[in-house]
Amino acid sequence: AFGHRVLGAGRLSTLCRVEECRQGHDPAVSRQSGGVLHVLTALDFGGVESQMRLIAAHAQSTGRLHSFCAIGPGGAVLRDLQAMGAQAHALNCKVAIPSPSALFGLWRHIRRLRPEIVHLHGAEANFHGAIAARLARVRVVLAEEVGVPRHSARARRIFAWAYRRCDRVIAISEAVKAEIVALGEAEAGKIEVIYNPFEPQSFRPSPPRGDRLEIGFVGRLEPVKNPMAAVEAMALLRARGIAARLHLIGDGSQRQALEQRIAGLDLDGAVVLAGFQPRPFDHLHDCHLYLQPSLTEGFGLAICEAMSAGLPAIATAVGGVPEIIQHGRTGWLLADTSPQAIADMIEVVQRMETAEIAAVAARGASMVRERFGVATYMAHCARLYDRLAGSGAGGRSAHGSD
Repeated sequence: AFGHRVLGAGRLSTLCRVEECRQGHDPAVSRQSGGVLHVLTALDFGGVESQMRLIAAHAQSTGRLHSFCAIGPGGAVLRDLQAMGAQAHALNCKVAIPSPSALFGLWRHIRRLRPEIVHLHGAEANFHGAIAARLARVRVVLAEEVGVPRHSARARRIFAWAYRRCDRVIAISEAVKAEIVALGEAEAGKIEVIYNPFEPQSFRPSPPRGDRLEIGFVGRLEPVKNPMAAVEAMALLRARGIAARLHLIGDGSQRQALEQRIAGLDLDGAVVLAGFQPRPFDHLHDCHLYLQPSLTEGFGLAICEAMSAGLPAIATAVGGVPEIIQHGRTGWLLADTSPQAIADMIEVVQRMETAEIAAVAARGASMVRERFGVATYMAHCARLYDRLAGSGAGGRSAHGSD
């Protein structure tokens, strides 16, 4: 009854049955028997979108055909996937929950493609995809929570209802899994932790430290990434007689406020706003440290990329970050997100011997490549796909009707 109240699922189910009889089988569409359809909100820029490129490039390792579908718009990643020869589409539907057009459009796409497995990525995809895939009688349905959920009481009920229609819920870190359980959206036994894959960068030993410490940051210029505190930390370091320059790679709603704060603190030349860069780590070759002072992180792909490039990382101990960084061994964790805490940790590292910092960087690069590389991710997914598809766990006719 809850789902029917949300979007009139009964009427949608009837409409789908009528359309199924009218549509029949379209021989022009490439079938995907035994394949995996990845569904997400958009296929333009972003971490989840970039992950689809990695999956497409390594799809053969799972022994299954992988295709991709955006409920909303396409863009750069859609074009990249198509250029790679992957079957990729954008439905250009409204994505806000609930969206009947998204449900119906996604249901039609799934019916045409007929995948054995539907792998959903992110909130809007999880909600609409769980319903559409079950109406299309997909054998295995997986929802993936791509960040630490911060859901209202109503949203908790909605996602608990949607997740009951999935065979597994994938969490991108143990921290994300713990939050899903704490919110009551799924039981621990139904949640599988699969760390996000990342694209390793070319390893470069840290450049010699001169008169100034060069620090890199990659991320959206949004409050959750906390770039303002990073800028203010530069002023604190200068007051302590430590020369440092911060390179902010990215763009977002806080750019103008950051420009004003940089001018107000007289940090021109000490903070570089480089804007969005398609290959951000190409602009950090001369950096000695990487800084990620986020307020929350579901996992931390940019941290992994930085560490793989040989940049010793300082990051906030939030979300999945402590699962990446072992403090003092593979990087350093911030106790809090304040400018004071950031400046204090940078000063601690700045005083360390060059050889000690280099050892931390080398251990960090080796660890992230082994634990979070794309081969590890694809192998984990393949085992999960095979286990569920082979066990008959997916495609059950009854997934609750509450």
